[in-house]
Amino acid sequence: MSTQPKIMVVDDEVGICKNVEKILKKSNYEITRASSAKEALALMAEESFSLLISDIVMPEMNGLELLKMVKKEWPVTRAVMMTAYASTDTAVKAIRMGALDYIPKPFTPDELRATVENALSGKLVEARISEKERDSINIIDVDIPFDSDEVTKVTGKGYADTLGPSDMPVVEVKMPDNLEGFCEVGNMVCDIFKKLGATCKAGTKTAACPQLAKKKKRAKRKTVDTKKLIGIDQPFDYDEVAAVSGPEYIHNLRSDGVSIPYYEDLKANLARLAERNKIDVDVPFDADEVAQVTGKAYVDHATRTDIPTVEITVSESVEGFCEVGDMVCDIFKKLGATCKAGTKTAACPQLAKKKRAAAKKAVADTAPLIAPDMPFNYDEVVLVTGRDYVDQLIYDGTVQMPYETLKINMQKMAAAEAQEVTPRRVAQAPAHPGILVVDDEVAVNNNIRKILAKKGYQVDQAVSKDEAMECLGAKSYSLVLLDLRIPGVKGLELLEAVVEKNPDAKVIMITGYASIETAVEAARMGAVGYLPKPFTPDEIRNATELAFQIAA
Repeated sequence: MSTQPKIMVVDDEVGICKNVEKILKKSNYEITRASSAKEALALMAEESFSLLISDIVMPEMNGLELLKMVKKEWPVTRAVMMTAYASTDTAVKAIRMGALDYIPKPFTPDELRATVENALSGKLVEARISEKERDSINIIDVDIPFDSDEVTKVTGKGYADTLGPSDMPVVEVKMPDNLEGFCEVGNMVCDIFKKLGATCKAGTKTAACPQLAKKKKRAKRKTVDTKKLIGIDQPFDYDEVAAVSGPEYIHNLRSDGVSIPYYEDLKANLARLAERNKIDVDVPFDADEVAQVTGKAYVDHATRTDIPTVEITVSESVEGFCEVGDMVCDIFKKLGATCKAGTKTAACPQLAKKKRAAAKKAVADTAPLIAPDMPFNYDEVVLVTGRDYVDQLIYDGTVQMPYETLKINMQKMAAAEAQEVTPRRVAQAPAHPGILVVDDEVAVNNNIRKILAKKGYQVDQAVSKDEAMECLGAKSYSLVLLDLRIPGVKGLELLEAVVEKNPDAKVIMITGYASIETAVEAARMGAVGYLPKPFTPDEIRNATELAFQIAA
């Protein structure tokens, strides 16, 4: 009886399945391959396996759905997920659903062997997760975030079962299992294989097909008829080029590939162009032919842009029009001529008067302005901000409240708080014990607090490790939003401390340095979410609500 661990390898790409099998067999593991999740489940129902290695993106049923079913039916079976579409989102989901590790493709043989050894030896431990959290991950496919039951109600179970990663149902085309004489080395039907019933010795030894190599050599031997080429330094077929450019172009080609016609040829070409009655150089259409369709007026006005020039004419003389001012002038109407001032200086005095009047009107009244360096109307600003704000403005546009005024305002605020009735405060208290946001970037910390406060959550903040530990020691939290990189914190030690101090709290990692490795490790240690920065308000709200649903 074999004592070697049995491993199930699942991937819809047969080549990858075979490669994984080849790598792990060298370590004396017993391997069983499956090309789909359904085939894997059928095999696992008949035989027990120590480890499941599964691809994530597969048609019909993806790897996460397979993992979910395996952990439900055979919880002792360990699992490792692999994918060519690695993301922090699927990495966290895989680990939280019970996978021991998550390997992005392509991976090296050493990486695969090390992961399998760590999984089977017990070095990797499953993340602690409730059945409620595992059940909350219910999607058709990795890139189709819809609930399978909802889709089934609308489209039917048959459609939902065939949905693949392209959002389109996968249509299965069955091919014959074995083609007679098919050689896997050359990936083709081979005559030698038909005769021998096996791959030739040369192919077996070198893993390269000698038949394909011969075909490539024969293809290289094909000679070109040099008589048809334009020249030794221009190895192009004469007839092919002439069909596109004409024989004159080839006749005038120089050694550098530029076609330069002789002066006599150029003159003859221009003469031919002139005879053809073209409208313009870039409008190579016969003028008479165009005129038959559009009319002579259109052709006469056609320009280099192919658009006819539209000439706008005005009446030759306008009553009282003075050319000095370029306008109709009352003085000109009365005198029948331009005024003396305009005649002498060739400048219109009427226009000069209008400019001076406009300049006087443009002078702003500085009396109602706040200050010389703050040219805003005092009354307009007061309407928006209040008189206290404007009175306390200093030169750089910053409000600086006098100390005495500040004391008075604080006393007023304290008195107002004392007058508030207790029932009102109880009615406004949030439904959840609270949220702690830990991020050394104050701006990010404040933004998260503002986003969540709008939903009625009570949010505490910490910008350092010491502040975070002080908050965790003072009270318990339902949710901790934790930055990955904080000065003075090594790796994920703060996450470890949060889980130890407040084991019931759900943790969401937020980071500007997202990576698959940190996402996997964080999920393994207990994080239920992983948000790369920058994130949108909706993303932070959705992650928070999902964490509270899991905690409920």
